[in-house]
Amino acid sequence: MVNKRTLAFSLCFAIILLAGSLLKPQAVHACSCAAPESAEKQVRKELEHKSAIFAGTVVKVTPPRFNIIMSSADLVKVTFKVSRVWKGELGRQAVVYTAMSSASCGIENFQVGTKYIVSAYKDSKPLETNICDLTKPLASAGAELAILGDGYEPTNQALDQVDLSPMSIIVILATIIFGSAIVVKIVRHRRRYRP
Repeated sequence: MVNKRTLAFSLCFAIILLAGSLLKPQAVHACSCAAPESAEKQVRKELEHKSAIFAGTVVKVTPPRFNIIMSSADLVKVTFKVSRVWKGELGRQAVVYTAMSSASCGIENFQVGTKYIVSAYKDSKPLETNICDLTKPLASAGAELAILGDGYEPTNQALDQVDLSPMSIIVILATIIFGSAIVVKIVRHRRRYRP
């Protein structure tokens, strides 16, 4: 007969083995940027290759949802109030994503209320930026701003920048369903009580 101690040890060992086989480590890529170029070379390169370059104030920083296993590459959502645009069709609000850690080239220190110059790319996904880009506080971007020139005003609202959270979508759908139900009830009531 197997004693309780051996059974408990075997069960714990099996659980650890099972957990180890289910938890696969994610690939980690260390961030490496090319040597800094002159401000003029960097601005020209960014204007050629990036999808959007703008100045804006951070209004909200949303960290990634908590998961048991987190990666340094998980995306932080940063919402900006756009004040000036040099490239791209942007509305008065822009949402840009960055990795949550500088180990994955993410920008860790976006501060609400601080103005930034933002350089971002878009490859069939939302705008993204990283520490190798031109993105930095506006106060330390004097040389870049002089090269960029005046830029232009953001549009009233770019369609791809409308940011609907899942809760907003649920509220909109509930409102539509509730409103439709009231209309149907009123129509049925009128048909039933016609003179």
